[in-house]
Amino acid sequence: MSALGPLFIVGTGRCGSTMLSNLVRRHPDLLSISEFFSATTDLGGRISLCFPDHPIEADELWRIVAGIQPKLTTMRRHDVMMDEVLYRPAALPCFGGVPGVPAILETALPHLCDEPEALFADLERFVSTLPVAPVGQHYQQVFGFLAHRFGKRTWVERSGGSLRLVRRLIKNFPDARFVHLVRDGRTCAISMSRHLGFRMALIAVQLTEILGVDPWESRDRAYVDDVPEELLPFLPERFDREAFLRYETPLPLCGHYWSGEIVTGLDELSGVAPGRLLTLRYEDFGRAPRPTIARLMEFIGVDVDDAWIERMAGIVRPARSRFTELAPGERRALMDACQPGFAALAELYSTELAEAAAGEVPA
Repeated sequence: MSALGPLFIVGTGRCGSTMLSNLVRRHPDLLSISEFFSATTDLGGRISLCFPDHPIEADELWRIVAGIQPKLTTMRRHDVMMDEVLYRPAALPCFGGVPGVPAILETALPHLCDEPEALFADLERFVSTLPVAPVGQHYQQVFGFLAHRFGKRTWVERSGGSLRLVRRLIKNFPDARFVHLVRDGRTCAISMSRHLGFRMALIAVQLTEILGVDPWESRDRAYVDDVPEELLPFLPERFDREAFLRYETPLPLCGHYWSGEIVTGLDELSGVAPGRLLTLRYEDFGRAPRPTIARLMEFIGVDVDDAWIERMAGIVRPARSRFTELAPGERRALMDACQPGFAALAELYSTELAEAAAGEVPA
């Protein structure tokens, strides 16, 4: 591994971290690994399976990184894939006799090259040589293999919604550094409500809470009569594509989700030494792109010149929020849902916190 060590970009999802991936991938020394953990955890439903507490053998590691994920496969089978999914064969393929696409072939490998299947085969051969080791060590070896393969000095992993992984990342990568990207929770919530991946993840959370089991992981339907009518079409055995596309994820639910991720994530990041954590506001990339980009790259530990920063500033787009386009009642409900998150972020979003605490609804 490079002396720079592991580095993760973490956030709530829909916070602009894809933009940071695009900046990272344009630096000649850096390998941008995108959506590795969002895919291997099946949109967050298999987090514990991806971070076992015991040392594992190579074949168990391969089952994790190349597993066929049930929620992602449901989305692929019904043609409701997220824009982030880059691997799109004409028909649903089979790998190892199982219909579906291995997790790392969804986005991570096609993000790196135009021949992801060949890279997949090479990575499988590499993984087969690994000895028994803790899963964090295995991940570092996989990421290191990819960085070496593409002639990069080090790697940066970025997955949407990765703030929920922070505790496990800290445990499994004890020398890791973190870039925490934050964004106005109201904007994040609105974007979550329209994003197909978050739609699936939040539907799954609701179904799991009602059924007592994740319906993509268990056939137990003892409490199916308790499932509201509007959620029944999303059970995996009766998944309805048109109903899924019509479904409107409640904005307050997205706001509460954002707040919960922020509050929990900040608590877990508080254990990271100050020199290993950089918090950036997405809005600052639009307001002051050059110093913000320079700050990011200085933290990562790679050299950049003014010309490179100028080019990168040209691809950054100012933040835009549709919050003021909502009806007053919707704005108020969303403000209330986001208030705990704004309170946790304190002075980073002091204006928004004051508005939420005062019960104000900006025009």
